[in-house]
Amino acid sequence: MSDPVDIVSSSNARFKTWKTLLGSRGIKQHHLALVSGSKLVREIIRLKPDSVRGCISTIKGEPDPELVSGIPWFRLENSLFRELDVHGTGYPLLLVKTPDIPYCDSLTFGNAITLLIPFQDPVNVGAVIRSAAAFGMDMIVLLSEAALPFHPKSIRAGGTAVFQVSYRNGPSIDQLDTVPVTIVGLSTDGIPVSDFTFPEQCALLPGLEGPGLPSGVTADFTVSIPIEPHVESLNAAVAVSIALYEYRRKMARNLKNKT
Repeated sequence: MSDPVDIVSSSNARFKTWKTLLGSRGIKQHHLALVSGSKLVREIIRLKPDSVRGCISTIKGEPDPELVSGIPWFRLENSLFRELDVHGTGYPLLLVKTPDIPYCDSLTFGNAITLLIPFQDPVNVGAVIRSAAAFGMDMIVLLSEAALPFHPKSIRAGGTAVFQVSYRNGPSIDQLDTVPVTIVGLSTDGIPVSDFTFPEQCALLPGLEGPGLPSGVTADFTVSIPIEPHVESLNAAVAVSIALYEYRRKMARNLKNKT
């Protein structure tokens, strides 16, 4: 077990850095994220051990030896730990290295469909990444409006999926007409997704939370998720999940028909 480094002052430089990881600016600056929750912490150690940069516990708490084996171990005074443990798990936190995300001009990759994320709510970003990973997508384009996938709220919603997919940074949702790609937009007035035949190469574009697709954004096709008329709309991340499920179902059916 690593020898712990005790931190009892809020003016400690390390603690100050870690507090910035509760927001997107600090995560981008330091290329680090905080991971909380016993299940998620253990999964990250198992799946991404090379990305782990440290374990943070309380002064009185002693994590399982496997958590601090071969990595720096920091112990915080209880009140300081609670400032970082924003989800109130009480379980040791992990410091995890985040990957660099390159900018891309092309919005199509190995998959026939690429997901574009404009969501500004980190919870929606994490949730839709989890769904995208569940349906076999390994590349996601973050439009400039999007919240960071390594925000604590994104990680909470997306789990290990946020560390298992690849990302590219893309343009603003208002600038997609400059990129040569077939865009399938999600809209309440599109044709039902169950009746739609996806192009061989395309990008799926959900709208922003609330306003949906901006008026200046022109999609090549628009699809909708039919719902009961007395319900205004679906949560943005839920709508994307349904569309991705339908896409995967259609692709599996087409493959079966070919064989």
